[in-house]
Amino acid sequence: MNNKVSKQVNNITNGQPKNCVQKNPGLSFLVITFVWSWLIWLGAIALGGRDDLLLMVVVFIGGFGPAIGGILTLALQGRSRVQLTGKQTVAALCGAVLIFGLMALRYIVGTVPGYEPLATDLTLSLPIIAAAVIASLVGGLVIASAFSQNSAVRSPMQSLLPWKTPTKWTLFSLIFYPAMVLLSWGLASVLGMEVEYPGMWGRSVLEVLPLALLSFALTALARGGNEEPGWRGMMQPALQGKMSPLAAALIVSLAWSLWHLPLYLNGFYSEPLLMGMIGGGIFRIFLAIFLAWVYNRSGEKLLPMIILHTSFNMVVNFLPTNDFLLLVLWILVTAVVVVKDKMWRKAG
Repeated sequence: MNNKVSKQVNNITNGQPKNCVQKNPGLSFLVITFVWSWLIWLGAIALGGRDDLLLMVVVFIGGFGPAIGGILTLALQGRSRVQLTGKQTVAALCGAVLIFGLMALRYIVGTVPGYEPLATDLTLSLPIIAAAVIASLVGGLVIASAFSQNSAVRSPMQSLLPWKTPTKWTLFSLIFYPAMVLLSWGLASVLGMEVEYPGMWGRSVLEVLPLALLSFALTALARGGNEEPGWRGMMQPALQGKMSPLAAALIVSLAWSLWHLPLYLNGFYSEPLLMGMIGGGIFRIFLAIFLAWVYNRSGEKLLPMIILHTSFNMVVNFLPTNDFLLLVLWILVTAVVVVKDKMWRKAG
């Protein structure tokens, strides 16, 4: 019996767990991601809706689960310890300061009539500030992964940096979704269909643009876009090594949707659980397929993923649209990219 225990200890010290990660990177990523996010988000149920500002910041921390899962899985695949160099430390601190500054600025702006409410109670407390600091530090570490000494981490994560992405794909990711939303509005207007106008619509550009830029930056770094180092940076390519990009994207969409479940349970999402999960799940199927196509077409760049994900989360808060026509457009776009690149075929 003692010999068996000794053998298990030797396997661990000799890197046996890393071999498991190398054999099952997708599964390893999901375990880390869900453990990180779900423990934090389910723990937030204890707040009981008493402090929605604290809940929002706690949700930010849990939202880094996919990025943390992706980075740790890549690091373990690379058989190298995770350690911060001087350059990474500076990048992490700069990133943390940037994220904390954006959070602070959004707090100062407060609740804007016609825009999603920040919180019913804006009273600051020590737990809220501490949670914001933690979220900022975690976000800074994600940014710093682009400078990792571990090539298995640095290689995919350095495409987080703007200068590592071709300009055409940056511009494409900035323009694509606003153009789709505006097209749905235009078609609805021509066809005499109902148009949903956001609360900010009709206000001056000088009033709307600063809030839009602030929301875009914060969403990209800590409220949606920050998921992409995991879903597309890790899981999509890991699955594509075994199956077609289309099949991989469908599996990613399923995991991506399931991952959001605790946000309905802890009160962060106000929609009914069943309707929210079904509606969001259908929407993410189209998003996952399209993002997989852009990811592969752009040379596996993460910045376009972050920009597109951010657009999906916030553009409808500023531009009018018709949900039915937007869904039709998504079906058409998805069909085109799938057929054009024969995404049902396994690459290579």
